[in-house]
Amino acid sequence: MESFIEFHSKSSGIYLKVKNVLYRKKTKYQEILVFENDFFGRVLALDNLIMITTKDEFIYHEMLSHIPMKSHPNPKSVLIIGGGDGGTLREVLKYPIDKAYLVEIDEEVINVSKVFFPELSKSFDDQRVKVIIMDAIEWVKKSNEKFDVVLIDSTDPFGIAEGLISENFLKNVKNLMNNNSVICIQSESPLYHLEILEKIYRTFKIVFSNAYVYTAPIPTYPGGYWSFTMSFIGLNVPEIRNNYYIKHLKFYNDEIYKSSFSLPQFLKERIYGTN
Repeated sequence: MESFIEFHSKSSGIYLKVKNVLYRKKTKYQEILVFENDFFGRVLALDNLIMITTKDEFIYHEMLSHIPMKSHPNPKSVLIIGGGDGGTLREVLKYPIDKAYLVEIDEEVINVSKVFFPELSKSFDDQRVKVIIMDAIEWVKKSNEKFDVVLIDSTDPFGIAEGLISENFLKNVKNLMNNNSVICIQSESPLYHLEILEKIYRTFKIVFSNAYVYTAPIPTYPGGYWSFTMSFIGLNVPEIRNNYYIKHLKFYNDEIYKSSFSLPQFLKERIYGTN
């Protein structure tokens, strides 16, 4: 395997030269590939879609984690749906939380991360963490746990992840959220997946009565430009509500928090219907 190509449309995508294939296996749920690239380092791809690289994973994980965590006045309990590489878990554990549940359908993603991405997967060793290997759609129906922050760190919403953006699923998740709580999901590329982003935004607004979109640049994701959608229970608009100082961050800061909700005109008009 000399090269890796991920198509973002029929006529565009991303090309990475493969230095070395480290792992390749088809599980019950998806094909897992780990390879090395001279610029991006180690790359994890699921079903030929790039999930993380050691070069830029910090942008995605910090933005999915710290925006909602800083939006809560005192986050003590976190539910992560997906996130088997451990990166989002690593970030939320930087706060003085009491518990973090991670529900991952494919245990092999966790196993692979422990071998090839130890800088992410070390988070699984924390005593505050409970890992549940199960389809999150089924787990949220049965659980009686309560959480301050819910982060949906899923693959693209096709196949096994498609149900994670449904109204029924989100209503079940809402039942697990405290009176003052935050939920956030990665909501795809505003350039390549605008229809999916719109669908996620509309569904979040139906279920939670509010929804806010923010963005970040992520070089290896389609268009190099990614979106996140966040909703609140009992907390209203996005604002920094706690002053926990988190050391050793590479991308997030409080200025980034404020600016990330400023959307380009095409996206503002399409999502919010305003000029």
